[in-house]
Amino acid sequence: MLSCLQSDPFYEALGYWLLFTGAVGFAAMGLDKARATRHKWRIPESTLILISIVGGSLGVAVGSVVFHHKTSKLGFLSLFLPVLVAWLVVLQWAGFLDCLGASLRLLAAQ
Repeated sequence: MLSCLQSDPFYEALGYWLLFTGAVGFAAMGLDKARATRHKWRIPESTLILISIVGGSLGVAVGSVVFHHKTSKLGFLSLFLPVLVAWLVVLQWAGFLDCLGASLRLLAAQ
């Protein structure tokens, strides 16, 4: 299915890691938003940033948009956005994004 990713053990492991940490980041943003609306204990911003640093930045970004959460918090964004950009730069430098794009184009062509 995603031949480029499956043919390279590093890309495959990285893909699974990013999928896992992204899901954790997305869920954390949803949980934090739900708890915020109920005025309950919150997930610390430092934890959300840590999730982003270890690979969940795409999930945190998607969760932020989907749940409309932390989109106007400049303190959070000033820490989160550089982490997101750094991950994208590293993934592009490593060739992961090109590989992923090629695999998705092949999948769409089928």
